[in-house]
Amino acid sequence: MELQIADQNQISIKSGIAELGIFEKGNDAWVSSRDIAKLFDKRHDHVLRDIEDAMSKLSEKFTQPNFGESSYKNSQNKKQPEYLLNRKSFSLIAMGYTGKKAMEFKIAYIEAFEAMYNVIETRLLSKAGYREMTAAIAKRYNNDPRTFSLEADMINEIVLGMKAKDFKTIHQIDNNGHTRDHVVMQKLILLDKAERLNAQLIHAGINFEARKAIINSNFNYKKVA
Repeated sequence: MELQIADQNQISIKSGIAELGIFEKGNDAWVSSRDIAKLFDKRHDHVLRDIEDAMSKLSEKFTQPNFGESSYKNSQNKKQPEYLLNRKSFSLIAMGYTGKKAMEFKIAYIEAFEAMYNVIETRLLSKAGYREMTAAIAKRYNNDPRTFSLEADMINEIVLGMKAKDFKTIHQIDNNGHTRDHVVMQKLILLDKAERLNAQLIHAGINFEARKAIINSNFNYKKVA
């Protein structure tokens, strides 16, 4: 079985890496023991045994941040235990799995964890660009709420091809959800750069239409779709 891992640039926080069951939680990348059992072709109770055996030999300083106790409901709707593993704990457990197939999956997981970490770091970085832009808006326009909305819509329309409210509708994001958690890494990077450029242009005293033209010429989404 050859795994085709999604292009890193097309991964978002919410999509994770479905092929391997990797997802984001608390700004870290995790995988369930059930997905490990499935992909390494092992019984889940055997994987649980391996995890618990390893944990019994490790300090709490290592186990507490790197292993997560969780549960799921089986086909009989009964609650069953599972563990969540991040890159460090996965590497430790998978170390004991041998054979050509196991080696291929270990490499795939290591690369996927790295890709997911890059997306998480980029998402965190993109918040800084947004803060830089909103600080510039607040200083120039005296915290006018309509201006914040206008500027954000302008950036989103250029990079994402639509306003945030339309993006949320298409991706079925509720009112408490965050648009950028559903934006792929490639465009998260562009959003950050576009917002930082907009902040610089606002500080330079350039008017809205001129700034829109400059940003559009550099970051129009059609160029990177």
